[in-house]
Amino acid sequence: MKEYFHIGERIFWRPDYFYAEEYNQTMDEFYQRIEDLKQALAGQKLVIFVGAGVSRNSNLPTWGQMVQTFAERIGYPSIERLAMEEYIRIPQYYYCMDESEGHRDYYQLLRDLIPRNAKSNILDELIVSLGPRHLVTTNYDKLLDQIADGYEVIREDRDLLKGTANQYLIKMHGDIDQIEKLVFKEEDYLYYSETHRLMEVFLKSLLIDHVFLFVGYSLNDYNLKTFVSWIEYIAQEMKVKDGMHKNYFLSSSEQAEKDYLQKYYEGKGLEVINLYNLPEEVKDQTWRVPLEEDLGRRTYVVLELLKNGNTEIY
Repeated sequence: MKEYFHIGERIFWRPDYFYAEEYNQTMDEFYQRIEDLKQALAGQKLVIFVGAGVSRNSNLPTWGQMVQTFAERIGYPSIERLAMEEYIRIPQYYYCMDESEGHRDYYQLLRDLIPRNAKSNILDELIVSLGPRHLVTTNYDKLLDQIADGYEVIREDRDLLKGTANQYLIKMHGDIDQIEKLVFKEEDYLYYSETHRLMEVFLKSLLIDHVFLFVGYSLNDYNLKTFVSWIEYIAQEMKVKDGMHKNYFLSSSEQAEKDYLQKYYEGKGLEVINLYNLPEEVKDQTWRVPLEEDLGRRTYVVLELLKNGNTEIY
């Protein structure tokens, strides 16, 4: 007897070979995580963090590509993979070497790397259409601003003081329109708690009873490390580490399912959803998503389940 299930408006049947024990453990966990996220969304408790991996689908550079450009300009040794601390230190090296008035060359290079005419992509549109409680992004571009109707844009602390909307688009690292306030080099990160005190407090307060979903970040992302430290701190400070709600991360890393990484992040309150180990019936839907990169298509079909997916088998 075949069992059927819905994804959106499509109906699929589950082949017999999917009933292996490994499938039940891994795929059941996937669908449970989707259900948890759907419940948070329905209860207006979901906050989506949007990283550079999403903007990449609009042909904008990733954080790593931006840093590599700065590295080339200062003659930094060419290496295939940058260490985490190099992502913020290389821009600082450039800034220190820049002798132009007011570090004009440093800011101009940033402007050149973030074109103002870039258009939102369908992944941006899907994220906004989900209607999460708040949107938070570390991106400097205007992609979400173009389409996030109903969300009040928060670029700096004083915007929070004036905020009146129920939903915010929080640009926690600044905006291309305020180039000198971007958080990009090492000292920007080191002084963040002082320069963005209200924003940091507000985001940390959301951790108490909101679910965070991270999209477009890599496992070794310095920003993700910062967010995870916040989650862990709040859990320990409130003495609710064992009972605290889960937060979620859509990962594109081949290492994401290593037991040591799973346990490491679970211990910090973060559940990893591996985009390269999806149920076959979900992965098979990527063909219809008009994005060039496979990672973008996989991200899209997973987020689409939050909007209209019925993961219950009947």
